[in-house]
Amino acid sequence: MSRAGRAAAALSAVGAAALVAGGLALGAVAAPGGAASPAAGGSSPAAVAVPVPASGAQLVCPGAPVPVTGADGGRRGSASAALSGTTGLVVASGAPVLSGQPLMQRTSDAGADPGASPGSSTATGAAAPRATSSKVLGDLQRVDADPATAVAGTGTALSSGPVDRRAPLLAGASTSLAPGGDLRGLSTPACAAPQEQAWLVGGASGAGRSTRLVLADVAQTPTTVDVTVLTAQGPQQPSALQGLSLGPGEQRSVLLEGVLDGSSDGGAAGGAPLAVQVRSSAGPVAAWLVESVLHGLVPGGTEVVGPAAAPAASLVVPGIASTGAQPAVLRLANPGTDPVVARFAVVGASGASVPSGTAPATAVPPQSVVDVALPGLPSGGVALSVEADGPVLAGVRTDTAPTDDGSQPGDLAWTAAVPPLAGPALVALPPPAKQGRQSGATTPDVRLVLSSRGASQVDVAVVGADGRTSPARRVELPASTTTAADVDDLARAAGAQGTPVALLLTPVAPAAGAGEDDGAGQVVAALTSRVTAAAGGGGDLVSAAPVGAGAAAPSSVPVTLTGP
Repeated sequence: MSRAGRAAAALSAVGAAALVAGGLALGAVAAPGGAASPAAGGSSPAAVAVPVPASGAQLVCPGAPVPVTGADGGRRGSASAALSGTTGLVVASGAPVLSGQPLMQRTSDAGADPGASPGSSTATGAAAPRATSSKVLGDLQRVDADPATAVAGTGTALSSGPVDRRAPLLAGASTSLAPGGDLRGLSTPACAAPQEQAWLVGGASGAGRSTRLVLADVAQTPTTVDVTVLTAQGPQQPSALQGLSLGPGEQRSVLLEGVLDGSSDGGAAGGAPLAVQVRSSAGPVAAWLVESVLHGLVPGGTEVVGPAAAPAASLVVPGIASTGAQPAVLRLANPGTDPVVARFAVVGASGASVPSGTAPATAVPPQSVVDVALPGLPSGGVALSVEADGPVLAGVRTDTAPTDDGSQPGDLAWTAAVPPLAGPALVALPPPAKQGRQSGATTPDVRLVLSSRGASQVDVAVVGADGRTSPARRVELPASTTTAADVDDLARAAGAQGTPVALLLTPVAPAAGAGEDDGAGQVVAALTSRVTAAAGGGGDLVSAAPVGAGAAAPSSVPVTLTGP
């Protein structure tokens, strides 16, 4: 059996019952039964399964945050002070299928000159460092980006061809860690697939807050991007964000505070809230936000914000780990032209509840953004379910500042709503962060947080440092609950060798007779990461990374032939 076959088998392997430290109850695993093909009824013609050739996959991994000026000059928090790492993984057989390549970036609007016109720069990439060559690691192939790439703030494009005539299970993650300085913070974004339209829920404008929009084109053809920014006062479409041109393999960035109408600041204590829509005219692009906060001279944190789930009337935001003196904040954005009323509940270890001290419902005006404080959230990891009478976007920000007056350093983390797991998902764990090829490394402490609206099950397998996949173990999730576990504890319980590099998550099909309304199979997942701050050094450094749906491309599509 090939390595890919062994890894796939591990997704449904039978494991003994166990209880893993950290809160995940694991039971005996039985391979889920296959779904029966529906029979044709009445006079309707039967559908014919037409094979679809397997295709490859692409992801883009965000680069490390860079200073607002883009110049080192020895200033605090400069990019050269950050530790970083980027890795890509694919479940693969021995034939090479995985590759990684740094993106080119435009010099003027990538940070070197924030005042320059976003359309006036030229692309450069001749001196860009290259990612290391792909190597086989047990059941996986792996590629690691050159650390010098992150120093320049440059993202990495990952690509994989089909594996054993199937669409690949591809994943990647980046880590950026700045222990001090203006960019003090931890960011652990998952590498994301390019999209023709993407929503980013996060960021803010106002005093002491900077939000950078980064765009990347990994296609073989150029494209043009238009950007709409929703604010508390309504939508904005600055001319500088319309018709942005991107060449193949090119990355460019724009400081939003430099192009937005300043009247949107509104004087809010947390800055003016934002939600960003990115639309491409000629193929998918990758997009992310980089938010950084300063309270005067005191660093308030840095985070990379990835894509959120599309607007919907029912959403779940996973992986919320609230710490610090400041309450978490729920951000709701309404992209429609009619007002929307949203209700939310915290999904914790013992069930769902409405946070005390919050209103039972929140009105969100058309094409605008509203922030809602969430005091008193549990610190162990929860999710937030949102139900609205119209499509909305949702994300949650947490803050680790030990005081609420901004006098002590803290960090911030963003997590956005994601669709439930729809199939096997390979989840790359945040790689060690280091500076240079030979320096020491710092590995964040990572927790897996799983939530479900209805009684659900998910199989969890751990990929160790040797690339070998452990037998899958089944996690039971009662209705409307969240459970979390330290990934190192999961690895030890699974017998994985060394520091784990990935997880394989497989949702189990709902039991026969389970209805859609009971939420069976509606599992959402996230990774939360933490680096403990030195004594007296302020709040811990934190980050969150929601897990994508994980649905693989179908091997066939149903086709029904009908007469004229």
